[in-house]
This record gives sequence, structure tokens and C-alpha cells, in this order.
Amino acid sequence: TPSHITTPSIFDFMSDYNRLKQIASDGATRSFSFTRLQLLSSAFKTHIIANGHVEMEAQSRLLNTDFYRLQKCDNHIHLAAAASAKQFVDFVREKLEVEGDTVVLEEGDTLKEVFDKAGLDADHLTIDAFNVLADYSVYQRFDNFNSKYSPFKLAQMRRIFLKVDNHIEGRYFAELTKRVFDRHEKDKGHRALTEMRLSVYGMERHEWLQNAKWVLKNWEGGPVLSKKVSSLNKWLVQIPRLWRIYKNKHKDAASSFHDMLENIFTPMVEATLHPEQNPEVAELLKNVVGFDSVDDEGNPEAPCCTKHPKEWTTNENPAYAWQLYYLWANIKVINGLRSSKGLNTFAFRPHAGETGDVMHLAATYMLCESINHGINLDKQVSLQYLYFLDQVGLSISPLSNNFLFRKMKDSPFSKFFRRGMNVTLSTDDPLLFHLSDDPLLEEYSVARASFDLSMTDMCELARNSILQSGFSDAEKKEWLGKYYKRGLKHCDVLKTHIPLIRAKFRAEHLALEHMML
Repeated sequence: TPSHITTPSIFDFMSDYNRLKQIASDGATRSFSFTRLQLLSSAFKTHIIANGHVEMEAQSRLLNTDFYRLQKCDNHIHLAAAASAKQFVDFVREKLEVEGDTVVLEEGDTLKEVFDKAGLDADHLTIDAFNVLADYSVYQRFDNFNSKYSPFKLAQMRRIFLKVDNHIEGRYFAELTKRVFDRHEKDKGHRALTEMRLSVYGMERHEWLQNAKWVLKNWEGGPVLSKKVSSLNKWLVQIPRLWRIYKNKHKDAASSFHDMLENIFTPMVEATLHPEQNPEVAELLKNVVGFDSVDDEGNPEAPCCTKHPKEWTTNENPAYAWQLYYLWANIKVINGLRSSKGLNTFAFRPHAGETGDVMHLAATYMLCESINHGINLDKQVSLQYLYFLDQVGLSISPLSNNFLFRKMKDSPFSKFFRRGMNVTLSTDDPLLFHLSDDPLLEEYSVARASFDLSMTDMCELARNSILQSGFSDAEKKEWLGKYYKRGLKHCDVLKTHIPLIRAKFRAEHLALEHMML
């Protein structure tokens, strides 16, 4: 590793993290932040009253594009739940009819035998019987939510159809993924990009190679599939925070969090330093734009500490902030290494503020370019104001939140948007939360009706999704205008379909708040 790649120590991070928590909790800071946020809300309301009709007229004169033809990105979508429930059911029905004799388990069972042993047949292949759509049973119950990934509540079905590491090497999962990509590529009327999540658990060192071979493989037999690399998709790697499962799997008392981190990051370092020896992983990394960290934030966790990962050997979950620091620090070092070799680098865009301790959002403010969810920011105005000032991205999924943690009527999405925070819409898990074959458009449509959004608002959300995304600078210039980096006023109105009066309003109020400080 080049000697110039350094990161702040865990001691420095924890010192700053505790200081930030103190500042955010200070009464005077909260009062000041609350006042400024209220003024931002009032300013937007006044702007719409005075200029709403001007925006509508200006937008109607922006020819050659509209909301449907705008480039927009689903910044937060998990690959295992990317297909709609109908698409998934139809796929399983087809496989049972055409490939019932295919051996799908290590024990030698065919697909038909798996269904027969479970007491299932073609008549059970309905959306209701699959039991994958979210319902009242998952509200505030992340454990029930996770079980929805398993059709018929059978973990075996999930392994056969939605996993890479199975007897058929993830072929069914690959075919289903290709169909999801094909749907996006064939839909010329609605321009939607995706940033799908691949999982690396850190349980074993070979996971990166397994994922890489799966993504890059051209399958033989059956439908010929191209590599699962689409010009309309960028990969993020999600790292579930499953330390307790790792510890239970590796019974050795000396096994530590350091071992888990090595399983996650060592293959990346090796592929960066020696791509000729690790061609598959090196190729996959070229198509990865960032890292996500996922799990139930409401799980019990140990207090924050300054331990080295080698010292963490207990079964207890480490603190959220502690885990994120070590993920961030490793990503930062790898980014420095890759940058020195002229290779692409990675953003850190974890799940945060969906539930659990609101101060998780203090850690992500310090470490991350953008986050997924962030709805708990409405419980901490000081942090909310900081996220506004630095335009930290929030990819919010109101339909997901509605089923899991926050009903639509209580969603802070509208409040965040009107105040000028960098928010956009994403689908999270279409398999569980959406009914149509176009989940992102469904998300926008529901949000428009629920939060009384204008078409200018909708276009602003679409632009924010591109800004938050990991697509290249050249692509962003094509979709937003070549001067987009200078600020919102410099985006090309013909490309974003956002009237200049709205862009100026946003830019001026952001600048005003910075001047205040």
C-alpha cells in the first residue's frame, strides 16, 4: 500500500463523533437549527405561492422532453428483490413447467421434487400463495420482513431462486436478473437507471470471486444470457452487519471482527494490486461504484469503543458507528490505492436513520457521501440542518417506510424536500412493496399524490437521483448539462426540465444559509 494513504484513527473518529453528538444535542444548537429549517419551509411555501404559476408556464415552454423522458435513477434497490412479485411468480411457474426435472439441490432433488415435498404444485403459484408482498405483519418487525424474501416462507426456495451460492451456481437468479435488466433496456418511454446491490457477507474469503464469476458468466444451455453488466445499471456491494452470525458460524474463540473485514477487503486489495492473478474480481470492481451497509438498526448493540477489530471476539454486536468507521477506513485506503493506479474508486452509501438510534446519522454525516432512508433526521433538527448545509444525499423509499417503520402520513419526505435537502425517491425492494412492473414510476406516482408534488418537484427529484448516483461524470454531463458541478443554477434546463427560477431559488437559499454561518 502506498505510504501516503492514511486515515484518521479510531480514537480521532470517536473523539469527533462524541463531540458532534454533544453539539447536535445542545439546546441552543437545536433551537437555532429548528428556526432555520422552519424559515426554509416558509420560504419554499412563499416561493410556490408567488411563483408556482411561473414555474408551470416556464416548464411548458421547455420542449423536447418531459418527466417520463428525463433520466432518473433508482439509487437504492436490492437485487434479490428487484423483480416484481408478478414477474417472480411467472418466472418460477415457467421453471417448474420447463425445468421440473432439473436437479437443484446438492442432495439430488429436482425442482419438481422440491415442490412435491413441500406439498406445492402449479396451482400454488400465485402472488398470494407466494407470500412475498409486505403486509401489516412486517410493521416494526424486521424479522418478519426478512422472511418475506423466502417464497412460501421456505428458505430452500430463496436459496434456489435468489442466491448465487447454490447447486446450480445461481443460474435461476441470473436469468431472473437478466429479465429485470431487459425490462429497463426495452422501456424507451421511461428512462430509468438502477444501482443494484450485490451482497458480500464476509463469512468466507471466496465470496468476491463467486460473485464476480456469477456477474460475468455467459451461461450455457437454456436461454443464452449475456454478462449481467448493463449500461443502465451500476453495482453497489452491500455488506450486511451480521457479526453475530459470523461468530456463531466460526466457533473458534479467537475469531475476530478483523477476520470478517479481511474476508471482505483482502480480495479487493489483491485484485487491485495483481489484476492478472485475479481477473474476475478485477473486472467486477470496474463495474462497482460504491458500498452499502445493511441490517436492522434497531438491533441491540454494544456501546461505542476504540477497540481494534482483532480485539472484538465476543458475540455481542459492535456499535453501528464503530462498524461503519472500519468499513469506511478500509474503503478509503482501497480508494487511495486504486486512485494511484488510475482505477475507479468507491463511494460509501449505507443504510442509516431508518430506525434505531438517531445518532447513527451523526456517524454517517462524518463518513458518507449519501445514505439510504434517513427518515429519523426529523427527530434531530441539528443533524437535519447539517445534512441540508452539506447536501448529503438521502435516497428515501416512502412505500418501504410505510410498511416497515413510518406510515405515509407521518413521512418526513415532503418536509425534507421543501426545505431543500438533497432527497430523491427509490424503491428499496420492489418484490415486497410494489404492484406494477415499473416500481420506480410507481414510487414517483404515489409520492406525487401523497405529498402534493408538482411536475417541477418531480423533475427536481429526478435530477437529485442522478447527482447522488455513481454514474460517470461524462454521463452526468450528458443528463444534467456540462456545467452541473458548478451548482444547481448551472444545470441545463433543457436536460433537467427544471425551470431556472426554481434552480435559482434552491441555490440562493443554500448560499444564504452558508453566509449565515
